[in-house]
Amino acid sequence: MTRILIVFAALLVAVSSDAAMLSGQFKGRYGALEIYDAQSKLSFRVNTPRLAERLTPCQTYLWPHMAIALGTGVIKDSDSRIAFDSAKHPNAVSWPEAWRRDQTFDSALKDAVPWYASELSTRMGSARLTQNLKRIKYGNGDISCGLDKFWDTSSMKITSLEQVDFVRNFRDGKLGFNARVTQLLKDALVLERTPEYTIYGMAGSCAHDATATKYIGWLVGYVERPGKVWYYAMNIDAKAIADFGTARLDIVRGAMAEMGFIPAPPALVEPPAAPAAEPAPAVAAPAATVPPKPLPKPKKPR
Repeated sequence: MTRILIVFAALLVAVSSDAAMLSGQFKGRYGALEIYDAQSKLSFRVNTPRLAERLTPCQTYLWPHMAIALGTGVIKDSDSRIAFDSAKHPNAVSWPEAWRRDQTFDSALKDAVPWYASELSTRMGSARLTQNLKRIKYGNGDISCGLDKFWDTSSMKITSLEQVDFVRNFRDGKLGFNARVTQLLKDALVLERTPEYTIYGMAGSCAHDATATKYIGWLVGYVERPGKVWYYAMNIDAKAIADFGTARLDIVRGAMAEMGFIPAPPALVEPPAAPAAEPAPAVAAPAATVPPKPLPKPKKPR
């Protein structure tokens, strides 16, 4: 028994130490990260209190939303195109160009298109949507603030720990969706594929609250290598959505590499310094010349 307790304590110390190292991936940004290693059954966490805080899911909610729409037959993968109607969206002139076009479920998922998600909400209806959110245990399942926006700085809230649980159960086929729906979404969620690993995920960003003085940026998903998988959920704060950039994927990729779960990117090799230019040879200043004395004038003969 004593030996078991010592081993368990050593594991706790190792996990805590790893989590402390992972915080360096945030480079001073405030946020949180959980990585669940399905092989060892261990979780590695940065900022545990924040991981347990229920926050607005932003566009990461579109992952279960599309799964429910496909699973209930509201859309079919072979016939999921919905035409974009600019008359319904007078503010569309300020939208990204990728939103202002006809969409299918996979294009809407990749570009996190809000009007497409709203259209699916209307087609599913409150009762069916609430029933399915309760069935898959997604966050607080609260859609009371309207079918067109409940996931965006609104009534729906979810913790990072719940995000990881959803992703695990979805990939493992435990949420009641058929294998085809799971594979369709998996194909649409590829963020990065290399010969060694594949990163799957869904990003999202929106205001923390109605004051819009601070924004939250999410990335949730999993990483696969042959025969292995790691699940993750992370979020960071920023003063503007544009500040997120590639930071979310950089943090996840860097943390996975730091833990040894994926290969570290090759180190940047500094180009050799250019040889110092040799100084130009000194040119001697010309010697000062003394003008010759004038010859004496010849004397006239007497």
